[in-house]
Amino acid sequence: MIRSRAAKSSRPGAPSSGGNQHYRSARAVAPMKRSKGTYSRLNWKVLKMMIFLIGAVVMVVFYQRLHIAEDLTTAGSASESGSSISSGNGGAQIVSNAKRSNAERNFKSERQGRSLARGISGLPLSETPALVGGSRGHIQCEVDVDELVYWNDPQGTRDVNFQSPFTGKSHGGDGEEKTKYLTFEPDRGGWNNIRMNLENVFILAAATGRTLVMPPAVPVYLLTHDKEEKHKGFADFYNLYSDEFQHRVKIISTEEFITREGGEDGQFPILESKREEVLKSSIECDKRAKSDISCDHIWEYLESKAFVPQFNGTTCLIFDEDSFEGQTVSSENAERVKSFCGEKRIPYYITEATQEEQLIHLKNAKGWRIMAHYYGYMYFTNTAIFNYYKRFVRDFMHYHDEIYCAAGKIILALQLEGEKLGFKIDEEGGGGFSSMHVRRGDLQYKAVKISAEEWYDNLKDTWQDKEIIYIATDERNKTFFDPIKEHNNVKFLDDYWDYADLGKLDGNYMGMIDTIIASRGRSFAGTFRSTFTGYINRMRGYHGMSMKDSYYGFLEKKKVTHEWLDYYDGTTFALEWPDGWIGIDGDVEPSKVKF
Repeated sequence: MIRSRAAKSSRPGAPSSGGNQHYRSARAVAPMKRSKGTYSRLNWKVLKMMIFLIGAVVMVVFYQRLHIAEDLTTAGSASESGSSISSGNGGAQIVSNAKRSNAERNFKSERQGRSLARGISGLPLSETPALVGGSRGHIQCEVDVDELVYWNDPQGTRDVNFQSPFTGKSHGGDGEEKTKYLTFEPDRGGWNNIRMNLENVFILAAATGRTLVMPPAVPVYLLTHDKEEKHKGFADFYNLYSDEFQHRVKIISTEEFITREGGEDGQFPILESKREEVLKSSIECDKRAKSDISCDHIWEYLESKAFVPQFNGTTCLIFDEDSFEGQTVSSENAERVKSFCGEKRIPYYITEATQEEQLIHLKNAKGWRIMAHYYGYMYFTNTAIFNYYKRFVRDFMHYHDEIYCAAGKIILALQLEGEKLGFKIDEEGGGGFSSMHVRRGDLQYKAVKISAEEWYDNLKDTWQDKEIIYIATDERNKTFFDPIKEHNNVKFLDDYWDYADLGKLDGNYMGMIDTIIASRGRSFAGTFRSTFTGYINRMRGYHGMSMKDSYYGFLEKKKVTHEWLDYYDGTTFALEWPDGWIGIDGDVEPSKVKF
């Protein structure tokens, strides 16, 4: 384009079209004479353009820095006055600009060369062959919140190509046996109990290669904020239908299962007298037995067709390659299984005989409930395989991006306020504030429900002077926390409601958002025996944060996370421990020295 303009003005009467051609022919006829003037005019125009562009860049940089300085001042003023930031999407942009202006937080993502090793949970690359080819994931959000990502997406090449040795003939397809299925009843407790049970179910389906039938959408205990739609499916919270997830676990709905297998020609035909009620309950169902769409219609049908193993707190589920193939378990692995299950639990080995069943159904009733974290209930005698499934849970069973996006905005706001007070951010993007989870609702363990004065007295030595304390809680009367407010700058989710546009989200996301925010505190203290608190600690572990910065408000159990103990007694829901995250990117069991 520059050449074209120069050619057109090189001499009077030059044609208005074909300028480039004329310019080239003129140079060929009299190269020295014609090009001198042309190049002089050309160079002067280029010089003017360069001066203009440099000036424009300088002005852009100047205004960006000016706005960032204003943004930091605005955020700092909010912090000093103790007010919450509530500026909607504009506030999100303020945080994003300020965040990028801070050199201490200008860390590269994995896609730009960032290590996959996370804090003390990570290992040297030479010890993590399963990670080769993988990278850190990404959160779709209008603000950069990728420092919340603890999962890998994509996974490493070895994990992508992994084949379980416990599948047998379970996939179906041309020339194979008919498809084999796993069905289950979701836990009847609160969300984190359901999530805990779901992790066990997904690993069982993935390890056995069975097609997992998702139950109908049901009302979830305590997740009742969506008045228009009380029935919730797991896909409302997890991305279960991505190609990557389906590659690990094939999932279909109950409705699809009944269409495929419940007819006269299917593997599991429904009795004609029961067909209407089963079909009615196949999309959504209620827990009430007398409802027209009672879940019992589905469970009774599945039980009548399935093998129903009695998995509960008295059993431990064992995956051993020798046992699966009908061989004797090695003495070394037998000792490891004995150590894992302890004296109170009976080992239940998954074998080829188990895989001969076309349909396995997991009940959830008294005597059939799996109330345990998967890494305390299931055991793979091959550590490399066990760690694969630990990575599977970490990398795939995380909440939807919009949940993380909202939480990330609030974390950035808290950290901006904290930085103004002099509190630093760690290398994984955490800290700048401390956090608590205070369960005040229907927790059945009354001894751990303590007063705000006790919370403060028991934890004041874990907090820094003037440090912001973010409190995740189900307590609606925030004056309960006044004894803590007397000494610290206390923040709640409600303080950032408008700022993070929380009113536009599903109300059932709020507890999940609280969990994520609390997981990024420099120091964290929770409620003993709460699975909500337990999951916060696990997420902290995924980020590579030390369990020695986690506490419980209940004084008797204040530092129980500071020891790596074995909780294989059937009551493993009480808390989470480092087996779930330390060294899981490697192929060997980690030492218990650093956690």
